[in-house]
Amino acid sequence: MKIITRHNMFFTGRWLLSCLLLLTYFTAQAQQRIAGRVTDNQGEAVPFAGVLLLHLPDSQRVSTAISDTAGYFQLPAAAKGSYLLKVSSMEHLAYTGPQFTLPEGTALHQLPDVVLTRHQRMLQAVHISGGRPAVEQQMDKTVMRIENSVLAEGSTALELLAKMPGVTVDNSGNVSLKGRPGTLVMINGKPAYLTGNQLANLLRGTASGNISRIEIMTNPSARYDASGKGGIVNIVMKKSTKDDFNGTVSVNGGAGRGARGGGNVSMNYSTGKFNVFGSYNYIFEDLKNDYITLREFENHTFRREQTNNETARLRAHDFRAGADVTINARNTIGLQVSGNAGKYPVVQQTQNLLTGLTDHTRLQDARTATTGKENWLDLLYNVSYLHRFNDKGHEITVDADYVSHYSRMKQQLDTRYHAQDGTPLPAAGSRKGDIPSENNIYVLKTDYALPLGKAGKLEAGWKGSYVKTENNLQYDTLHNHAYEPDHSASNHFIYQEHIQAGYVNLKQTYGKFSIQAGLRGEYTHTRGHQITTDSVATRSYFKLFPSVFLSREFNDHHKLQLSYSRRIERPGYWDLNPFRLYADPFNYEEGNPYLLPAIANTAEMSYTFRSVYHATLTYSRSTDVISNLVGAAQDHTVMYTRPENLASFTNYGLSITAATDFTRWWKGSQFINLFHNTFSAGAAGKQVFKGGSFTFDSQNTFTISSRWKAELNALFRTSEVSGVFTTKFYYMISAGAQREVLKGKGTIKLLVNDIFRSRRIKEYSLYNNIYTYNDNRFDSRSCMLSFSYRFGSGTQDKGRRSTGSEELKGRLK
Repeated sequence: MKIITRHNMFFTGRWLLSCLLLLTYFTAQAQQRIAGRVTDNQGEAVPFAGVLLLHLPDSQRVSTAISDTAGYFQLPAAAKGSYLLKVSSMEHLAYTGPQFTLPEGTALHQLPDVVLTRHQRMLQAVHISGGRPAVEQQMDKTVMRIENSVLAEGSTALELLAKMPGVTVDNSGNVSLKGRPGTLVMINGKPAYLTGNQLANLLRGTASGNISRIEIMTNPSARYDASGKGGIVNIVMKKSTKDDFNGTVSVNGGAGRGARGGGNVSMNYSTGKFNVFGSYNYIFEDLKNDYITLREFENHTFRREQTNNETARLRAHDFRAGADVTINARNTIGLQVSGNAGKYPVVQQTQNLLTGLTDHTRLQDARTATTGKENWLDLLYNVSYLHRFNDKGHEITVDADYVSHYSRMKQQLDTRYHAQDGTPLPAAGSRKGDIPSENNIYVLKTDYALPLGKAGKLEAGWKGSYVKTENNLQYDTLHNHAYEPDHSASNHFIYQEHIQAGYVNLKQTYGKFSIQAGLRGEYTHTRGHQITTDSVATRSYFKLFPSVFLSREFNDHHKLQLSYSRRIERPGYWDLNPFRLYADPFNYEEGNPYLLPAIANTAEMSYTFRSVYHATLTYSRSTDVISNLVGAAQDHTVMYTRPENLASFTNYGLSITAATDFTRWWKGSQFINLFHNTFSAGAAGKQVFKGGSFTFDSQNTFTISSRWKAELNALFRTSEVSGVFTTKFYYMISAGAQREVLKGKGTIKLLVNDIFRSRRIKEYSLYNNIYTYNDNRFDSRSCMLSFSYRFGSGTQDKGRRSTGSEELKGRLK
């Protein structure tokens, strides 16, 4: 039956496509269209520019258009004749293009990019006019430009990511997008290769002021790695490639519950054929967080309440340097090295109180002092090569990456027991932990692009990767006043993974109708060796990941798009390691070597009105979903958290994005998301967790004068079902102000993040007859003052490049 159904669908699809092609052909005979894009001399899109098409020789007006948020425009034209194009924008000099003639028999004539030069009187206001987080909608992603945002200064990438529309981030580095967990985090187009606490530390160690934009892909094309069933969030770092010598230096300072600050310097030197760039950033934060966990057991007469006060001191260094050498007009070679090094010492005072469930009688009072000294070093080495066959986009690129990540946690847990009246008892316990993690990643990939006619493009590529991670966890327990090895808690684990991937992607435009279809295939082979018990687990599988995008532009105001993609979420490297990591004597986390990858199928329908309002309907269905579950061991006095494959996950919803320019001095963007999540857990999915959610993100910029502006950002999250846990409502409001000084070369910014310290994450779960309640209150409120100064004489930005390895790091933990 399935074969017949697919057979009929295949011929039905061919019939519909044939009809569309015939309709487009006959329409093109009557009228041709002209397409192009408006950019500035830095290669950035110029939205809302006026485009006028004149017929020669009498300069008669034929048609007009407004460029959309990505700078693109289309104009109808007669089949024959010569034309002239004029473009105007408030911030740029007027443009009049050269005379051109439409070729016969072409439905859509693609013009070269129109490059506008910024008006001299606007140069002092560049950072005012372009400062707000602009929203740019593209076929397969939404781009949030935050480079000049006031609220992008003085915080970390982890904090900034939590402010993005539709993005939810917990303090452990887990990212969900529009209510869908399992989101892949990329940096400069490369997977971060880290998950969980290691990803959180990397994002904490990256200053938000170094970020240029954040790209949100809820339904990525086949060109991207298939990892990330919830979608992709790509963090693009700043990188100047302007001509001559230029740079920026900045410093910031302030406080939350403790002191915070940092500094940055970035420089670039370019001579046309040779470009050298580098940057260094330092960040420190003294943090104080509070956590409360409550667990009740339905089949027992007691409950456990845990109170945790944490003090942390983040110190991190981030650097990148590289060079691009243009050998000739056809060939370019690039070299790049980047790294992030830091330490995150933590001191926790934890009270574990075991009481009666009804009478609250104190049965046990244990107090643990935990000291954790964590440090890490993350390095990326990249070599890239670009060959252009011509100047029309026919090119091939090759990237080779080596990634080295090393982290180590030195842990000390000292526990004292107290009597019912609170007096300390003689019995005490102590445990030491040495938890290293060494990861080596090798990636080689190539991408090929071939333009097809005036409005088509073929993309193809291959990527091979090899990952090896090693964790040799050692615990020692105090016994008779001496520490002895604890073999029951220690573990040595080596994990190896090979992935071979290839893809083909085809883009084509037929008048107002566009199609993009792609297919990606990935072969995965894994081997996990638990040396402690000499057990080996291997797994091999091949998966296909299709993606389709259909777009129809009805006129200058209305556009409709349909898309579908299939994606995968592979288990994190540490999730597969069955070791135990103790938070205290009564709580530990452990991995699961039998985890299966989760597969997600996602479909979206989007509608765009006037390139300003965007509405999207989403439906996503996942199987073998990976989620952390809470269980009990040792007669329910010791609790554990372990990842498991849930039966399924379904997400559907409606999101609306609007660019709201209320007045000339008040501009903003608003994001609304309504969605419903359903998780089926347990054997045959007998236990169901479901619920609807509403989120609202508001970003507003107020232009006070030519040198002053202010920003106000707010986010609201109602309760949300995520796995077996439900997160309660919370909100966050942040504000800031900025002034240009030193003739526009300097900027002073003052901001307050989370003004009411309301980012308080409360969640609860009832699973396996255990009720769990967590109350996490982070040190999220801070007041920061920053100053930055731009120097140098370069004016023309020639573009950016990224490497090819940034996906596997997202799974290191």
